[in-house]
Amino acid sequence: IARKEKIEAAAKAWARKKEKEIVYLGENVSAGLNNLQDSDAERLKKNNLTDIASAEQLAALMKIEMGQLRFLSYHRAVSRVSHYKKFTIPKKTGGVRTISAPMPKLKTAQHWILENILDKILLHDAAHGFVNKKSIVTNATPHLKSEVVINIDLKDFFPSVHYPRVKGMFRKLGYNEAISTIFSLICTEAEQDEVEIDGVKYYVKDGNRKLPQGAPTSPAITNIICRKMDARFTGLSKKYGFAYTRYADDLTFSASGDALLKLKQFIALVKKVISSERFTLHPDKFKVMRKGARKEVTGIVVNEKPAIEKKKLKKFRALLFQIEKEGSIAGKKWGNSKNLLAAIKGYSNFINMVDPVKGKSLIDRANKILEQHKFAHVIVHKAKPKVEPVVIQKTTSTVSQSQYVSTTTAATQQVAPEKTDSKKPWWKFWS
Repeated sequence: IARKEKIEAAAKAWARKKEKEIVYLGENVSAGLNNLQDSDAERLKKNNLTDIASAEQLAALMKIEMGQLRFLSYHRAVSRVSHYKKFTIPKKTGGVRTISAPMPKLKTAQHWILENILDKILLHDAAHGFVNKKSIVTNATPHLKSEVVINIDLKDFFPSVHYPRVKGMFRKLGYNEAISTIFSLICTEAEQDEVEIDGVKYYVKDGNRKLPQGAPTSPAITNIICRKMDARFTGLSKKYGFAYTRYADDLTFSASGDALLKLKQFIALVKKVISSERFTLHPDKFKVMRKGARKEVTGIVVNEKPAIEKKKLKKFRALLFQIEKEGSIAGKKWGNSKNLLAAIKGYSNFINMVDPVKGKSLIDRANKILEQHKFAHVIVHKAKPKVEPVVIQKTTSTVSQSQYVSTTTAATQQVAPEKTDSKKPWWKFWS
């Protein structure tokens, strides 16, 4: 009887502990979960963030039960459930892009982290992708009328950022080991294989945890991680007489005149920085556009003023004329989109953003077509409730505002030229 009572008492004690603490979240990720004392109050204050002392406090702030927090952050080798829905969409350049869209409960948790933590962090001025009041136009503008423009793409940008690096980012923001672990597990996913045994589907871990392309937190995390790289490239560019901007994984450098005498040396140094920052240059997406050639930056022609490629603009006008003349959209397409009307809406908005003079008439024509064909473009964010922000005391950052800008939940503000999926375009999967 005494033994039974001891077992029952131990079970109750363990149950109480689980209600207030998270002591294990899976193999190779749980070592620091007991370390709740090493937060950096000075860094948290500098970043305008509140200290979160425990998993219990975090769950309360997120307004979820401890059991749900544990479920969302648990690192499983084998599971019968997945927190992500995976699918592919076509790329403009060919091939497919794999999207890992978080399920509603995980997406809600990610939005909480985004709005209460990541959005508060100051970014480098060179960052333009998923940044408040910035766009592909602001990214292209510094390169106008340059004699040479260099476009570089970072290969597998989100997937190349693994769990330890994400955890290190949260630690550098000032959070303790335990909270940084939980945040990093929520914001990353493990590579998985789907295996079916006796009619039951299992998800088996088959690789490292990494940033998912489709999570609302991924763009903000990469922007924060890239602050050092952006600063290095800005300094290097200034030294050699170049301009530099970054839109997510697209890096652009430009220069004119005597600066081009050291072009080869400059490119070699750029490649060196990319490698030292643990990224990989995409060999098929490295372009040097020289004097006399058409120069594009994030889809915008920058030879003189921000402009749309003439050939593509002419083709779009022809598409609108055809639909207006025939009164039918049957058999017609724009880009890789499965939804022609959504693609027309997206591209006309893109033109208007780049060139409002040309864009106004095209938007009017596009809207008439959309109205005629009863197009209703409604995106419902079921997993994005109104989140009450964490209330903290205002502080003054020591970081220069001229060098850094504040990040935002700006995925919904980015405008891209085409819609590539009938339900939601890829650039809005982060919203």
